[in-house]
Amino acid sequence: MATKTREKLAKKRSIRGYADQAQSNQLLKLFSEVTDYRKPQGKRHRLEHILYLSVLAGLMGATDYKQISIWIEKHIQKEQVKRLLGVEFILTPKKSLVSDVLAKVDSQEVEVVFRKWIRTYVDTTGKHLSVDGKVMNGSKYKDKRSIEVVGAVLSEIGVIIAHQQIAEKSNEIPALQAMIGELGDEFIFTFDAMNTQKNS
Repeated sequence: MATKTREKLAKKRSIRGYADQAQSNQLLKLFSEVTDYRKPQGKRHRLEHILYLSVLAGLMGATDYKQISIWIEKHIQKEQVKRLLGVEFILTPKKSLVSDVLAKVDSQEVEVVFRKWIRTYVDTTGKHLSVDGKVMNGSKYKDKRSIEVVGAVLSEIGVIIAHQQIAEKSNEIPALQAMIGELGDEFIFTFDAMNTQKNS
């Protein structure tokens, strides 16, 4: 099964065209602002590298922790990837480390990075956002349930510009309220009937 997964990911899109050096430098810099929850002793991999590589893996077709780990293992030593990371030498992280980082890193801090980054490439002023809740494919980790989020899509071009995680034992209404508060009043929002309650 693992061999088939590796072969499938190997046939996915080329990195070329999905990441240039300027975008990579900016995203790495933003990811360096995310709090590293790990103890300083024994760290061999920078958090921003793991997060950046995970983004690349997702762009290349990886859909869960396992596939992300496999993609990183297969591609991290390629010169093109090392050049994007700005390094000449890097150790290949264990699959367990990648999964652990993605499960434990502060998702809200990562979301802040995403929102900053996407706005440097997409003009969002006065635009129409379609908002809906969904379960993130492949996000279940050990005994934790799959992650549910509210996503805001820029309707004109179909690009997601924000997410808000739905708390356990809750629904998308509080998450939507929080996201609208954070995004401000520069957008026109549309959402399903569930969010048209009087207190929403």
